[in-house]
Amino acid sequence: MADLSFRSKIAMAPAGSFHVLDPAKAKRMGAATMYIPSPEDIRIAILEIPRGETRTLLDIRRHLAIQNHADITCPSATTKYWKWVAGAAAEDPSDPVFGSVPYWRVLKDGKLSPYLPGGVLEQQRLLDLERVGV
Repeated sequence: MADLSFRSKIAMAPAGSFHVLDPAKAKRMGAATMYIPSPEDIRIAILEIPRGETRTLLDIRRHLAIQNHADITCPSATTKYWKWVAGAAAEDPSDPVFGSVPYWRVLKDGKLSPYLPGGVLEQQRLLDLERVGV
């Protein structure tokens, strides 16, 4: 999928799903159930972040777990789809679905991310426009 646009990757991604973890994974993850989000779940969660505020990926994972009646939300899918949604927003800012997604309001471990479009400098610039200190 490396050569596809972010929108194409998102279109091919599976729907969100609830899983009961096997005993070994449950012990490792410290949870009995896991929600694996879809890119749409991540897009909506980001759209819910008010202007001038930020959330961490952990905040989003907790929100999605509660919303989907799971103990946890998959950390790797959350991170991957955040990057995909950000990429889709940057690919076409005029896109009616992804163009308005304020992906820069999401922090990884409370820090700016070099993996978003434009890296940490662009994320900081966009947060500065909203007068958000990081």
